[in-house]
Amino acid sequence: MQVLENNTLFTEVSAEQSSVVSGGKKGKKGNDFHFNLDAYLFVIGAGMVYGVPGLSADETYYAWESAISL
Repeated sequence: MQVLENNTLFTEVSAEQSSVVSGGKKGKKGNDFHFNLDAYLFVIGAGMVYGVPGLSADETYYAWESAISL
């Protein structure tokens, strides 16, 4: 059995792959689930910069809820 390792820190992705990660496309069969990576990172970053050191589970959950739109 051959094992392939990919230890690169950065991997080039196409524009289509990038839009899927950022929530720019609808899922298969008309699924309207979108994950907004920008919103998630903004809430997490604001919590780290302006909040107490570390994030609580509630803050992380709020970031997750803010980033998901159905």
